Amino acid sequence: MNKRLWDTPNVAHDNPHDQRFHASPILGFTDTAARDAFYTGNVIQGLSDQLAPLVSAIHAYDVATTLTYVKNGDILPHYEE
Repeated sequence: MNKRLWDTPNVAHDNPHDQRFHASPILGFTDTAARDAFYTGNVIQGLSDQLAPLVSAIHAYDVATTLTYVKNGDILPHYEE
């Protein structure tokens, strides 16, 4: 089990050994219109149908900024310990 997940509030981490996988699919959109078109179109239904039998929860977050920790395979100096 990933120790980084231990402190997530209200989340049980005692899943059976064959069900302890975590994934982070990331969807990016050029603007809010593109995002809205994706979520109101037919593509999202197909994606939902594929994911539903495989996942126990899905969470969505708006991300305004993404920090870069690694560039070209190297840890950036300002993030090294």
